[in-house]
Amino acid sequence: MAERLGKTGRLLLWAVTGAAAAGALGWYILEDRPEPVTVRPLEAQVQRAQGAPLDVNTATAEELEALPGIGPVLAERIVAWREEHGPFAAPEDVTAVPGVGPAVYEAVRPYIEDEEEEP
Repeated sequence: MAERLGKTGRLLLWAVTGAAAAGALGWYILEDRPEPVTVRPLEAQVQRAQGAPLDVNTATAEELEALPGIGPVLAERIVAWREEHGPFAAPEDVTAVPGVGPAVYEAVRPYIEDEEEEP
């Protein structure tokens, strides 16, 4: 068959075969790739490590993401709820936000405060 293809045909056959092999290898690599790692804002991580509480009434979405159990979607929900309903009267009021149940609240409670709360 190689004689019937000629030099150009053989090069084309090699190119197609190589492209197919590269595509299969690329697919294999992409399929076995681990999930992306979420990088938390460094400043917020340092504050949490030092025990500095986060004010739930002024925290940005990025700062909220540094809390355990709070990802980007939930952080945005908290900010949106606060913008729509006003500040939280007490830290436990954050449970009014859809997605912040008792388990999430218990995980973040040691790290949050509100302006009204006294130390």
